[in-house]
Amino acid sequence: MKSVKIFSKSQFSILWWSGTLSSFGDWATLFASVALASYLGADSGNSELTSVVPVIARIIPAFMSSFAGILADRFNKRNVMIICDISRMIIVLGLFFTTTLIQLFIINFISEIFSLTRQPSRESIVPDIVSDEYLVKANSLFAVGTYAMLPTASLFFGFISDNTVLENIVSYGNSWNGSIVFLIDAVTFFISSYLLFFLKADTSYQSVKKKSNVIGDLKEGVKYFFSVSDLRSVTTSISLSLIGAGSLFVLGNTYLTQSLSFSQSSFGFVIASFGFGIIFTMVILSYFVTTFSRIPFFIGLSMMLTGVSLLFAFNSSEFSTIIFSIFISGIGSGAVYLLTISYLQSTTEKKLRGRVFGNFYTIGRLSLLISLLISGFAASFANQYLDLDGVLLVLRISAGFILLSGLITFFRGYKKIIKDFGFENSNFNKLTLNLDSEDDKNI
Repeated sequence: MKSVKIFSKSQFSILWWSGTLSSFGDWATLFASVALASYLGADSGNSELTSVVPVIARIIPAFMSSFAGILADRFNKRNVMIICDISRMIIVLGLFFTTTLIQLFIINFISEIFSLTRQPSRESIVPDIVSDEYLVKANSLFAVGTYAMLPTASLFFGFISDNTVLENIVSYGNSWNGSIVFLIDAVTFFISSYLLFFLKADTSYQSVKKKSNVIGDLKEGVKYFFSVSDLRSVTTSISLSLIGAGSLFVLGNTYLTQSLSFSQSSFGFVIASFGFGIIFTMVILSYFVTTFSRIPFFIGLSMMLTGVSLLFAFNSSEFSTIIFSIFISGIGSGAVYLLTISYLQSTTEKKLRGRVFGNFYTIGRLSLLISLLISGFAASFANQYLDLDGVLLVLRISAGFILLSGLITFFRGYKKIIKDFGFENSNFNKLTLNLDSEDDKNI
């Protein structure tokens, strides 16, 4: 494949449109699930607490990613994705009839299991249809498709949820206007699965021994994952970064609206700014990165950029400065994501790609879950016992975590570059200056 084009009949185009359509539905369903959780909790006066129910439900299944990686390596990747899309289509329809928080939690939990099962197959199939030269460009297009759907889905949900024309339709479900989004999401999953039937790439697993078992495959994947130093280092750094990032989403709105007294819409503008930063870096990097030998070095730089920009954001009370700093952090975060995914795809053996991505997402999700669970309690503890602005303290510490993770990856990548260029073994330190003239030599 000489190039990657989304408006074509190529294998990449099929995969891109399938992912982008389902991403639109996913984002819209997430917004609708959070709003529905808040709606269901309004009667008890706990809408702020209940609104996080679907978010927690989507993070808890993190451990499933490792097993999902095994499926990606043992079975036809296209078929795995199709089955997951059809399953999600059926499951998400249940949200249309949801009337309790328990139902909302269970459905989001099960849906996320299939989402996590699908992801390693998608990530590991990309190198099979795109050459290494175009991996970064391909992944940037995937990311643009995913994150461009975030503001699109947000606007769409806002329009749908306020549209009273649809009341007759939702009356067949839970009578909440926003529930129409769940029906639309089911349609996007159906279209996604339909498109994947035209994917003709060699997506089957050919290297698994017939007598291998799931436990053996899991052990092999874990052993490989932790035996590769660069892979281990990058994953550790990103995990630290995600521990810091989680608190930004939990406490960001509180910081803007309560600590700084900005309007409720301010958090939406901040998230949009972050998303635009991600899209910007996806487009730019796709034209410059074609080799992966020194990517850990640039991942570290990108993390450092993210950490520093967030520290600027949380040390300012000017909204324009915060918006700009968050935009820069989006550039750094987008670069980290794009470079990491491309690096894993290009450096991992084909037979192990699914399991590597599965383990990677498991560790990442668990890190994010830890952050979501402890950040609120940490802020409350600081407020009560340390007489400090707990929200601001936790946000600054989180930014510091991201900066630290970047420094770790940067220096490991820097040492590798020095070694690759041969500075350690060069004769540079043995060079001497001959200051003697020819006349001096004849004396």
